[in-house]
Amino acid sequence: MTTKKAKRITCRNWLNANSYEDIAALMDQAEERMAARGSKQRRNWWEVLAGGVNGKPSVREGIEFPVLRAAQIHEGLEITPNAICRNPNEKPPSAWRTGRWPRQREAKS
Repeated sequence: MTTKKAKRITCRNWLNANSYEDIAALMDQAEERMAARGSKQRRNWWEVLAGGVNGKPSVREGIEFPVLRAAQIHEGLEITPNAICRNPNEKPPSAWRTGRWPRQREAKS
């Protein structure tokens, strides 16, 4: 018996599939700048696109990223008035559960 793994949708793939190609291009620019300075850092783009405190746009590599409603939903944050939504029916993919960073439980005394 074989089991099918659910196909994981990356942030970039979701953006391109939902008419946010301009924002995917901003991600490409930021990654080019990171590579140019020799950085191998990875980014959680959903977190970047969800914005900061009170929906403040995030700035990475000198580029201001707009706040997306779908990213706020994906990250489990409150939706702010400045969040962009190009299609009211769009749904972000669910968060990945890798088990790589298990939740720490407090020791019982």
